[in-house]
Amino acid sequence: MTSTDADVTQNYNVEWSGTWNDARVIGPTARHSRRLFLAMTADLSPGTIVDIGCGEGSLLAALGTMHSNASLTGVEISEKALSLAQSTLPNAEFSQLDVEKDACDRTFDLVVSADVIEHIEDDETALINIAKMTAPGGRIVLSTLRGRMRDFERDIGHVRNYADKELQNKLEQAGLKVELELAWGFPFFSPIYRDLLNFLGNKGTSGKFGFVRRILCHCLYWLFCLNSSRRGDYLFVRAVKEN
Repeated sequence: MTSTDADVTQNYNVEWSGTWNDARVIGPTARHSRRLFLAMTADLSPGTIVDIGCGEGSLLAALGTMHSNASLTGVEISEKALSLAQSTLPNAEFSQLDVEKDACDRTFDLVVSADVIEHIEDDETALINIAKMTAPGGRIVLSTLRGRMRDFERDIGHVRNYADKELQNKLEQAGLKVELELAWGFPFFSPIYRDLLNFLGNKGTSGKFGFVRRILCHCLYWLFCLNSSRRGDYLFVRAVKEN
């Protein structure tokens, strides 16, 4: 591991030491993300699932509840996140992996990754590695942001927000066939909520959530239920690795 790699890992260890934890479990955007991942995979029957950038494990846990016969694996660059995920899912398998640099030495029926690819400098290599981890006939579901990048998104590590069809085209270049797309979030998540977070400097979305913030998250979750699932900047793409 180079010094730069070690710095990146350390930064994510810091973020997973209390900054992002509650936001990923309780936050309205994360809750809707899990809901949409479940919707995008409801017609599948995977025997194996891997979550790339699994964080604290909430998405993998939700998928494991829906696909109860699947064996679960999570990979992460952050040791702290892996520790949190292991406590959430003690029967799942977890390991450290930087998908920009490497792939697992096995394949999976379902590969998911939520809000990770926009943080990766060399996303084309990462997508090739993701394709290597997908079994023939298996599916990949990714979520990311597209459109105008706000300053606070740069501050939390985004190196890009995707242009229209950019991610889809890169998936195709990695040897995958896009079969489903969902664009969610207009108008309450994007632009309203994202612009508000930008104005506030992303304040209120990190750290431990007390009673008031939990109530606010619950209210925002139900408000976000009014968002369009055909128009928005929160992008979900499903692709298949053909035999």
